[in-house]
Amino acid sequence: MPHVAGVEGAMGDLLTPEEAAKRLHVCTKTLRRLRTNGQIRYVAITDRKILYRPEDCDDFVAACARKAPECPSTSRKTRRISTSTSSGKVVAFTARRAQRPSAPRNA
Repeated sequence: MPHVAGVEGAMGDLLTPEEAAKRLHVCTKTLRRLRTNGQIRYVAITDRKILYRPEDCDDFVAACARKAPECPSTSRKTRRISTSTSSGKVVAFTARRAQRPSAPRNA
């Protein structure tokens, strides 16, 4: 990575916004939005000179990492086998209505 003149030493190599954006695979506008929203750390050398530490970029990526949920169809869990309480017989909904005692309907 290219060195920024005069900023080596205890803080290590600092990245320009273009380099940091390339490292994170985002555009510079997105990097600026992340910085404004406080989602990524940065080093403000002056009001206009903003640089990024490589470890802060790495920490940002680590914080964004997600584990995909396990697919239910390929889950290793066994399905629950239980005894059904229903008879399993299919009944038309109109047949249930016919079985009810008829009550006089108000007209």
